[in-house]
Amino acid sequence: MSDRFTQRRLEFRRQRWFRILVAVLALVLIGLVVWLIWFSSALTVRSVDVSGQTTLEAKQIEKAAEVPIGTPLARVDLAAIESRVQQMPRIRTAEVSRSWPHTISIEVEERTAVMWATIEGKIHGIDRFGVDYRTYSKKPDGLVEAKISGTDAEVRLEATRAAADVAHFLRTQKPTWIGDLRSVTAQTQDSVSLQLSKGRTIVWGSTANGERKLDVLKTLLTIKASGYDVSAPDQPTTKK
Repeated sequence: MSDRFTQRRLEFRRQRWFRILVAVLALVLIGLVVWLIWFSSALTVRSVDVSGQTTLEAKQIEKAAEVPIGTPLARVDLAAIESRVQQMPRIRTAEVSRSWPHTISIEVEERTAVMWATIEGKIHGIDRFGVDYRTYSKKPDGLVEAKISGTDAEVRLEATRAAADVAHFLRTQKPTWIGDLRSVTAQTQDSVSLQLSKGRTIVWGSTANGERKLDVLKTLLTIKASGYDVSAPDQPTTKK
């Protein structure tokens, strides 16, 4: 009995020390991994990969991103990089991620102009959300001119957004008469109008019911008139 008891005690001690050894080794391994990822120079940022740009150069985005080359990849603040890139006027969205072992990847989506407007003597491009984000040296081909009136800044902003929304919608739908579109005007968000060739005008109204308005215009534009009103598409009118 004594030998058996002694043997069990020894076995218990061996198991206990084995568990302690495994735990210590696990802690050491975890410590090494943490050090390797967070503090060593083995997994630092060495390059930046930029994708999605169309008018900007990758180096312009890299400069704005201010990626900390040489910093351990795991410690790089991705949100801060995204914020800096998205402050670029031409960038609509930016997504930043880690590409192990040494790269920061930046995927961007640039703004796309849907109309242009003359502001303080310069030609500005405006995207589908009404954001004035760039200038042009001359009138851009393929874009409609926007004419926004009114003195109240907030009302002008809402009118610009509405005009841009309609311009984007028409570019997407491509109605047969899109080639006759000369400009988009708006005084408020509910008073968008379209100027066509030969002095014709379409009163569009608000941004609501766009598809219904286009459907009504298919028939309405077959009537010879100087003005067409589809602001209330179920009660359209024409003006001679």
